[in-house]
Amino acid sequence: MSDAPCGELYVDVKRFVEKQRVTIKVPMRDGTSKTLHRDAAEPIEKSFQRLLKTLARGKTASGTTTVTLERDGAPVAGSATHAEAWSEGSVLTIDDCETRISYLVRLDAPEMAGCSSVDYAMVGYPLPATAHGLEFCQHDEVDWRWYADGEIVGQGRVYTPTKEDFGKRLAVEALDERFEFTNVVTRLGVDRSEALRRLEPSAETSADYRIMTYNVLADAYAHTWGTMFPYFDTALAKVERRLQLVLEDILRSKADVVALQEVDKKYHETLFVPVLTANGYIATDWVGKSGQTLEGCAMFFALSKFESIEREEAIKLTEIGDKALRRWIADDDNAELAMALKKITSIAQLARVKVRASGKSLCVGNTHLFFHPGAMHLRVLQAHEFTTRATAFAAGDPLVLCGDFNGEPEDGVIRYLTKGEISASDEDWVRGSLFRWGGTSSRDAARDLFYICDDGTGYETFNRNFDEVTNTFELRALAERGIFMSLCARTLDKEWGASCKCDEKSSDDANAIAAVKKHVKCGCTLKNCHAVAAFTLRRESGLAPGLTMDADDHVIARRAFSDIKRAQDDGFAAVSAKQAALASSVVPDASAVPIGCGAHLRTARPLFSAGGFLEWTNYVGGFVGALDYVWCSTSDFASRATSPLPDMSAVLAHTALPNAQFPSDHIPVIVDVDLVN
Repeated sequence: MSDAPCGELYVDVKRFVEKQRVTIKVPMRDGTSKTLHRDAAEPIEKSFQRLLKTLARGKTASGTTTVTLERDGAPVAGSATHAEAWSEGSVLTIDDCETRISYLVRLDAPEMAGCSSVDYAMVGYPLPATAHGLEFCQHDEVDWRWYADGEIVGQGRVYTPTKEDFGKRLAVEALDERFEFTNVVTRLGVDRSEALRRLEPSAETSADYRIMTYNVLADAYAHTWGTMFPYFDTALAKVERRLQLVLEDILRSKADVVALQEVDKKYHETLFVPVLTANGYIATDWVGKSGQTLEGCAMFFALSKFESIEREEAIKLTEIGDKALRRWIADDDNAELAMALKKITSIAQLARVKVRASGKSLCVGNTHLFFHPGAMHLRVLQAHEFTTRATAFAAGDPLVLCGDFNGEPEDGVIRYLTKGEISASDEDWVRGSLFRWGGTSSRDAARDLFYICDDGTGYETFNRNFDEVTNTFELRALAERGIFMSLCARTLDKEWGASCKCDEKSSDDANAIAAVKKHVKCGCTLKNCHAVAAFTLRRESGLAPGLTMDADDHVIARRAFSDIKRAQDDGFAAVSAKQAALASSVVPDASAVPIGCGAHLRTARPLFSAGGFLEWTNYVGGFVGALDYVWCSTSDFASRATSPLPDMSAVLAHTALPNAQFPSDHIPVIVDVDLVN
């Protein structure tokens, strides 16, 4: 009888504690393997009997086959359970009287189903490897090896291609799995000096904390960019390229606190976390919106300043905690507000971190408030809920609140945070009450065109006396008409770059109503199609059906828009006067006192904008404004410095943001602050 040398073969035993199961993978002589799936409480002799039946299949030689397990040279009893019997380095022996094969037991050996990386390699930009189906170890425990044209060039989960790798094809492997990059290593090919210059800390500035807030533009919304950013080249929009530039921004800033919004869940796990943790940061959990879109908020803290994340909390900003506000929202008069809160998926996150130098705590919040321009009242409510919950979470410790608040300095949400209160008579409550979920949806507006008969029945628009607008319902209808007209005008602007989604020959149809329906069937809307935009603008302006606008038509449209705007202003003044009268009849005696279409709110804690009020942080075609802020508790912090705005020549080199230098439609806002105490 011959012996196979022990140590050359392994039997792999995996223990799944939560499921109370084990798997035993034994190599067979023919090169295959047998895997047994057993209960952890089962005696090993029962599994060995099953293995013997497998070994006996097709065997003609006489003799008895035995399976034994030894630990430290002593046999393990067959009555021992799987949970008791197996240990690293034990020996499993199969003896069939002709050959005795001994296997070393390998316990809970790391294993993965596959691996990948960000398939866009550029010189100087770190690339992380990601294991899929990883079991019995963590990503950072995997022995990763990186290759360039077959030669090993690095080890570890993150590798940064060098200039020597240029033109070569990378590959990464671990645990018998390998990922090969599709293309060779390239260079960025763009001078980002202007985008990066503003991010670097000043040699003269040595503040207690350097804080960044950054909306990184989620790839989850890439399907809308043809309409939102028609000037943004598709090659530059590739997510693997864009987000590597975002990470360059973060690392170049040397921020101690990094608060990100619009982070895709996929890239949080496969790009942000591995690269930033490899560069000295600790990560919070990713907190996703409550809807189906997998984007959300995430925060990172520099280990040079913070020891650990002590506590985290996620907040749904649609779940209002104040009882008086909840009763007010449930009132029939606020049905549109209640509907919107059910639809909106806004969230916030809170984290308490331990400061390395002092051992004390710092509390940081991060959020992205609802975006719709007409929903200013919702943002006020969301900010109130955010600050109230954050104040309770901080329990008196220094507090920092970061995020994309989707409000400019003159908007109610920012005035509320700056002044610490907002009146129930504030005009943003009245303007917000005009908001209706889906009221300005370009897709719904396009579908509504099918209700117009080809003979023109149903084409007529509102033809009424605007001076009679005295209530919210009529005012809302006017506001929605004005918004549609503005959007149509933007689409028809040649510099905007909107393009039709279908064959424009349909615009030659003699019947404009039938022709515009062909466009709509192909997915066109007033936001991306000249024909639908012109048809809608003509209809709202009282012009005959058509798919184009000449100079005279535009004059008539501007006149119609002016009439609507004037009626809006008059109606708004009338409704606002009614709301002011209601508000004046109540003396606020609590932090939240609702009345009419508004509420008197007070912040739970005084805050100030550490970055002041920048001219803009979001610069896109059709909108320029400051939306991103870092708020600090007034009693704890003093502002030291704020990152400057980039040179406008770089911003406007390709119309607006995002572009070749700037990977998002927002710029990162970075502030340096000192603790007062």
